[in-house]
Amino acid sequence: MSSPLTRKEALKEIVRCGKDSTYFINNYARISHPLKGLIPFKTYPFQDELLTDFNDYRFNVILKARQLGISTITAGYICWLLLFYRDKNVLVIATKFQTAANLVKKVKNIMQNLPPWIRIAEIKIDNRTSFVLTNGSEVKAASTSGDAGRSEALSLLVIDEAAHV
Repeated sequence: MSSPLTRKEALKEIVRCGKDSTYFINNYARISHPLKGLIPFKTYPFQDELLTDFNDYRFNVILKARQLGISTITAGYICWLLLFYRDKNVLVIATKFQTAANLVKKVKNIMQNLPPWIRIAEIKIDNRTSFVLTNGSEVKAASTSGDAGRSEALSLLVIDEAAHV
């Protein structure tokens, strides 16, 4: 078991995590595995590349096979964005409301399983399909419809199964 961080070390880690989503996810995010329970999130090289693309490009379209962990890496990125940036507004849209709600649940799960000292913003308003942090950032789920996301000032829009929208 590692010794607790000093205040100076913790601050240095928070700054490093805020600058690098890949570092944050690989060192502090934990995810639920169906057989092993809560495990550290260790990314694959293609997931690291995806995180870089999320930061470097405004639009990202991912054509992929199933079960590659793209939803999970997206949840990790959303968690990082909400935690380290103030007043970010994220909307997750999917063809089925439950699919969008599951992604928000993954984000919340990652957030709640972070070490307490790195949670620089806490969940202030917690609903089943959305939550708001104390830094003003929020995430919510919606199903696809003609007015989904209308009149929203979004920082990030995640559209799951966009071909069906």
